[in-house]
Amino acid sequence: MGVAEISEGILEFYNDFVLAMPTNLKIIPPVFFIAITITVYSLFIWYFHKFLARRDVLRLNLKKYNVYKHDALIKFFAVLFYIAEFLIIGPIVIFFWFTILSISFIILAKELEVGTVMLICAALISAIRITSYFNESLSKELAKLIPLNMIAVVLTTAGFWNLSTTIGRIAQIPSFFNTALYYLFFIFILESVLRLFFLPLQIAASIKED
Repeated sequence: MGVAEISEGILEFYNDFVLAMPTNLKIIPPVFFIAITITVYSLFIWYFHKFLARRDVLRLNLKKYNVYKHDALIKFFAVLFYIAEFLIIGPIVIFFWFTILSISFIILAKELEVGTVMLICAALISAIRITSYFNESLSKELAKLIPLNMIAVVLTTAGFWNLSTTIGRIAQIPSFFNTALYYLFFIFILESVLRLFFLPLQIAASIKED
């Protein structure tokens, strides 16, 4: 059973459920649906800005496992742990947030094509990551304001209350994964470039501390 068939089944069940309710109570399902949407989206934005707006998305501190005594081994594993944390694991986590943001926008922004949504989300993620290297406070504001403004606009847009349209958008989510790998590759490149420019400053700060 495909996504379209499941979506149609859900919509049919919802319509039958609403039709069976007393007239005065038919307002409850859409109000509940909108409240859940706002709650889930707000929680997502909270965690989204909390993690993605930090320069170091993950603070694994892998260097603490570098307990070797030999200078050559220390330097080798320092580079290895740095690459693992910031150039492999970090971009994968960023891509995870990009995926969730894109799926949220696909569902909410009903007038936009999936490809356009992905471009917008990629641009937003890129701006957040770039600004995080200059000012994390600015990055956090950017990560909060644009997505929150998005939900404000969507809530006042005609057609948002239409569950059949929403389910139709959910059915389009699989098309996101057709080109998702290109965006994963882009995120790897972006983080690598940002780290390349930031690394000399990090090394200089480390030397100064020593």
